[in-house]
Amino acid sequence: MSTRRPVNNPLDEAHPYEKWAINALIGVFLLIFLGLGLEWAGVENFLSDSLNEYFIDPIKGESTGDSGYNTVNTMTYAIVLGLFVVALSSWLRALGIDPSDTSVLALLPFITWAVFGEVAEDAEMFGAGLAPYFVSPGIHFQAAFWVVLAGAAGLSIDRAERDGASQSKDLETLASGLILIQFVVYASSISGKASDLSLWPMLLAVIAAVAFVLRSGELSGVFSNVQRMVYLTGVGGSLIFFGALSSFTIDSPPEADRIWPLVVVIGVPAAVCYWMYSQGRGAVAELSEQGLVAGILPHGMTDDEYRNSSVEELPEKGIIEPLRSRAIMAQPVVFLAVAGQIMDGLATWIGIDGFPGLGEKHVASQRVIDAGLWVNEKLGIEHGMLDEGVWLFALVKFALAGLIYYVFYSLNFERREQHLRLLIGLAMLVVGMAPGLRDVGRLTLGV
Repeated sequence: MSTRRPVNNPLDEAHPYEKWAINALIGVFLLIFLGLGLEWAGVENFLSDSLNEYFIDPIKGESTGDSGYNTVNTMTYAIVLGLFVVALSSWLRALGIDPSDTSVLALLPFITWAVFGEVAEDAEMFGAGLAPYFVSPGIHFQAAFWVVLAGAAGLSIDRAERDGASQSKDLETLASGLILIQFVVYASSISGKASDLSLWPMLLAVIAAVAFVLRSGELSGVFSNVQRMVYLTGVGGSLIFFGALSSFTIDSPPEADRIWPLVVVIGVPAAVCYWMYSQGRGAVAELSEQGLVAGILPHGMTDDEYRNSSVEELPEKGIIEPLRSRAIMAQPVVFLAVAGQIMDGLATWIGIDGFPGLGEKHVASQRVIDAGLWVNEKLGIEHGMLDEGVWLFALVKFALAGLIYYVFYSLNFERREQHLRLLIGLAMLVVGMAPGLRDVGRLTLGV
């Protein structure tokens, strides 16, 4: 990984659509607070009833069973996610946060943090107080809380007028503290609910996490203080939940026939990542030597200006375009998002077709699977790994993976849009990799 890169100009003017997204997001939260407030006041109204029916009750139901999703909350979550991505891009630019792909790598541990936490909830390891916060959307708010807290701590260290060694020591102390807080909060809930389990793996995990933090000085050459703080906090939390799942596994070892899906679901996307990176890393390095990034326009240039410029008018274009297709492949924001979609497709396909009794709970995904069943009926397909119709969902996911690459290959982002580019890729990564890892984790542990 490269050394840290300069951040974007925090004074860049916001796009009109960013302002609109911020206002819309504020409106959404005001409606939520209004509905909750009216219910608390005992006032019968449509808004409170709708919140309970479509959002709150499904969350409560999922923490005790597997209710979860309906058409209304699925569409709402998708819209709110889009608004949040656009609004957050403006806020991150204003804070001067590094928009490079290094930030994706710093945030990657929080995907495993969320997945391990959700699987632990699926295994009914949390007490009643915390269990509802480990299903969607509570798990996402939890992850965001720790990311913001760690990022704020990193920013405070950045702005402290101290030498590099002192800043690194402060960072390690704060990161260790955040990890220990997570351990106390989550271990206490798990030990109360799963009192019959031996929780020594969690203790070993938190010790390993703190030791990793104290020996993470070399990461300062890769990450900024903000990125390093977020990365270490995510790694520590992931290890804590992994320790909890290890306790569960020791108590209830998985069946042998449930191991191979884990190898396939993780191995195939990992191989795709390696292949894409190998194909494009040379092109990335060549562009980097010129201070260029494929898909990011030169400073002060719009997409129209770039596309309408000749190589003579814009020499950078003559450097970027021949290397563009390969350079895009090696960008973490791209190859990780591609791998995430492949992972989700494989996990769902193997889980439902390979292990009878499992099913899909997402409304949109189930409709794709139903379409696959319809095709099977029309064509008389009865093969063991095809007869549930999930093959069509997997194909859609594989096609979406290709589409992600094509979109990043085709689009040019202005300098002030780098954070938007980062968050689009991160959103595609999360909605693919997170459910894929959760599904295969549940399958492996039999929960």
